[in-house]
Amino acid sequence: MDRLKRWLGLDKATPYVKHYFETSNVKASIYMAVIIIALEVWMIINLFLGLSSSEYLPKNFIANLIVYIVVFVVAGAVLLAADRYFHNEQKHSRKGQLLLWLFVIACSFFGIYCSFGNFVHQEQILTFFTIELLVVCLLAWKPIISFTIIFISSAILFFSITAQYSTTATMKVNFILMATSILVTSVNTYTQKRIEAEKDERLESAYNQLNSAATVDDLTGIPNMNYFRNTVRAILDNDKINPKKKIILFLDVENFKALNEKYGFESGNAFLAKFAGQITEIFNDSVVARQGDDHFVIFTDRDTFKDRLNTLRSILYDYHTETLIGIKVGGYVPEDKTANVNVAIDRARYACSSIKKHYDQDYREYDKHLNDEFEMRQYIVNNIDTALDKGEIKVYYQPVVWSKNFKLCGYEALTKWEDPKYGLLQPGSYIPILEEYRQVHKIDMIVCETVCRDIRAQMDKHKPAVPVSLNFSRLDFELTDVTEILETFTQKYNVPRDYLHVEVTESALSGHLSELKRELDRMQMLGYPLWLDDFGSGYSSLNVLKDFNFDVMKIDMKFLSTFEENPEKTKLVLRNVCNLARDLGMKSLCEGVETREQAEYLKSIGCERLQGYHFGKAMTMEDAAVKIKAGTLPVSEEFIVKAFSGT
Repeated sequence: MDRLKRWLGLDKATPYVKHYFETSNVKASIYMAVIIIALEVWMIINLFLGLSSSEYLPKNFIANLIVYIVVFVVAGAVLLAADRYFHNEQKHSRKGQLLLWLFVIACSFFGIYCSFGNFVHQEQILTFFTIELLVVCLLAWKPIISFTIIFISSAILFFSITAQYSTTATMKVNFILMATSILVTSVNTYTQKRIEAEKDERLESAYNQLNSAATVDDLTGIPNMNYFRNTVRAILDNDKINPKKKIILFLDVENFKALNEKYGFESGNAFLAKFAGQITEIFNDSVVARQGDDHFVIFTDRDTFKDRLNTLRSILYDYHTETLIGIKVGGYVPEDKTANVNVAIDRARYACSSIKKHYDQDYREYDKHLNDEFEMRQYIVNNIDTALDKGEIKVYYQPVVWSKNFKLCGYEALTKWEDPKYGLLQPGSYIPILEEYRQVHKIDMIVCETVCRDIRAQMDKHKPAVPVSLNFSRLDFELTDVTEILETFTQKYNVPRDYLHVEVTESALSGHLSELKRELDRMQMLGYPLWLDDFGSGYSSLNVLKDFNFDVMKIDMKFLSTFEENPEKTKLVLRNVCNLARDLGMKSLCEGVETREQAEYLKSIGCERLQGYHFGKAMTMEDAAVKIKAGTLPVSEEFIVKAFSGT
């Protein structure tokens, strides 16, 4: 039944298909009207030419002239209506549809009238069938409508003829065959048009989906970054816009992660969608987009954005959640019309991130100070590979001594960047940035090889070589096989495994612990001593001690920061930490030792190793060798014996 309805055109078509047929018929009516106008002009000319030869009686002349003029006028009206339809880009009005039907009726009547007259004069009725082909085949009708038009018009002509003249059976058969042929052709035209319409609809739907995906954020329904960049670029290119009066804002929702964890991702997504709607409502004359996660960007006017942000914050504070939600905002004012939109967004984001941990500040505008930091940041990321290739990243060694005699028993390997533009860069200025951009492992791998090479060089010269501790971050374990790298370099340079001490910071020991624990256990089994670095700097210290097996606990220098101001509590804490390490079968090392008094106290409570400026800052291996030779950096006896024994 459904297939029959579709074949007859009785099923429900989509608005797109209806519009497709409407437009197609308007186009076809233009061609048809032109043909009919030309035909009527030719007929009128012939009518007047035949008048002199008495071919027409006066009453026939007048009747024919009226018919030709009426059809001519209707065709002209249809042509004008079609032209208006396309030039005004408007839907076909009800008047236009009625005019098209009037045109069909006029053409059909014209065909019947002319063919009946021809039949009277013993001529063919081909005019009728020609007009029928134009009416039901050039115009695309539903099959049921085509059938109705053909049946009614054919019946009128057929019965008009048979009412006055007898007709043969052959004529009847021919009449039916001609009508059937026209019907089949019209049905085929309709079917092909409908297939084309539905195909175009699918293509347009796919295009709209792709276009939407390219410009709309799936989660929130607001524009995405592709739309934002293109739109802001177009606005800045407008000569009437003063870029100094505009600003790009980068919004970061505070505590969204906690909201997600407490209420679930669905609630978190619902919050983002609602929040996005509120941003677009408040900044209704601005360009708003979701940058990703809980980050949004806005391009708006400088003179009103602060009041709007306050309104947005007040809405957030009214959210009835146990988790306090807020927003941090960074702003960047384009310098001129040529401003790179991507860079502008990055600078607004950088301004926002600069106040991430400042709880008393919720807005920061990008300024010269941030610009210097930002350029430095970009320089580090863009030049780290070049610096490594050119050997600008140097390894420095900070002494570690036994507390029992204050003699050298090891080094901690650190790095400094000898940059041609910025000079000597300390690790704190580039290591955090490289960690953020997931490139810090490049430095750590170079350090590992350099340390092994330096140890081998000392051994080959029969000079004291002491163990060196290497710092590895969580990213090193994620991005590389640390154990395999250690094995590669110890074998390449023939360095004993116990000369490389692996330091892992407490902060790295969070999340996915099982994989990291397996890797650390593997190192320990191979003979690499494991150190817990910066113990006490975080909040998971005791859990780390419970879950992992370390050989040395490295006590964070913060414990000594209050040694002079609050000696009683500081000493008590340090004593208990050292006792805890000893009870767990671990050796202890305290970093940040700057005075003799601190060193003596740590010795008295059983802290085995000490490190700090009191015993020496980080230095090159050459400088360390000079100090060792001069006696200002005495080496523990066991390493001297090993040096002379050649092991």
